[in-house]
Amino acid sequence: MTKAITEKNILHSSHKLNRATSPQREQPGRILEPAATVKHQTNHSLQDAHILNSHNRLIAEEITRELKTKIIGNNVIVLERTTSTMDTAKKLAHTCFNNGTVIFAEEQTKGRGRSDHSWSCPKYKGLLFTLLVKHNIQPDHLCLLTGTMAVSITETIRETLQLPAEIKWPNDILIGGKKVGGVLVEFEKGLKKQSIFLIGVGINVNLTEEDFPGQTRLPATSLAIENKEPINRIFLAKALLQDIDKWYSILKNDHYGYITDRWREFCVTIGEKLTLTDCGKEYTGKVIDISNNGGLMMKLENGEIKIFRGEHATIKY
Repeated sequence: MTKAITEKNILHSSHKLNRATSPQREQPGRILEPAATVKHQTNHSLQDAHILNSHNRLIAEEITRELKTKIIGNNVIVLERTTSTMDTAKKLAHTCFNNGTVIFAEEQTKGRGRSDHSWSCPKYKGLLFTLLVKHNIQPDHLCLLTGTMAVSITETIRETLQLPAEIKWPNDILIGGKKVGGVLVEFEKGLKKQSIFLIGVGINVNLTEEDFPGQTRLPATSLAIENKEPINRIFLAKALLQDIDKWYSILKNDHYGYITDRWREFCVTIGEKLTLTDCGKEYTGKVIDISNNGGLMMKLENGEIKIFRGEHATIKY
């Protein structure tokens, strides 16, 4: 059965977001369009032919059809158009949503990344989504949540597409020195003061060279450009959610060493000499490691060893 879901319906019926629906055509003049929402299903093979042929539109039923996760993707919502999935997630965080809910958008009118940098992606060509998780993480381990997501995305790209994805600390995903994606983590207090983390992910999937603006903070690319052929977004979304679920379980079980070891393996920032700002001050030095809680360990020009936390420090370009 097809049923249109608007933002208002999502926010007032979050406890019923396990019903299967289908996205509908965009209505002119509306910012948030009908959504598709489905319950997590696990009993199908990973590569059904009809999924491999679905290149253009994200369909929630197909994303969850073969999804094998414990938390991430318990509910999947697909919006045609919204300001930002982070905006929708912030509102949903104050309702009785299911832990692990994922909100995808085909188009964002005000997408954003870390440090309020804008993030734009042509409609139907990216994977733009926000995860909502209930988690009581220690404040000094917050950067580990960003790292966990970056590791998950990088590993998925490497193992699914055999592309040499890497991490530029703390949250940029690169291929060949060009940015292909990023992670944004924000915190909200939900009902009964429950700690809710909103994890925003943006990945350039099927963009062509002509889709990129002339000037960006980092040189940009897409998975399709690097892969030399279009990517099935539903197949990739499924793979991402499964790998995120695996690494999130590792984080929940406090196995931080596994995360930082993998982070070090993927991180191109280690060994670089760079300047970053932290709480309004600039520091220059050589990156020597990632700390056990996900901080960037630098040897400064004066010989001091200092650790910078990802939620405060920003690398200058």
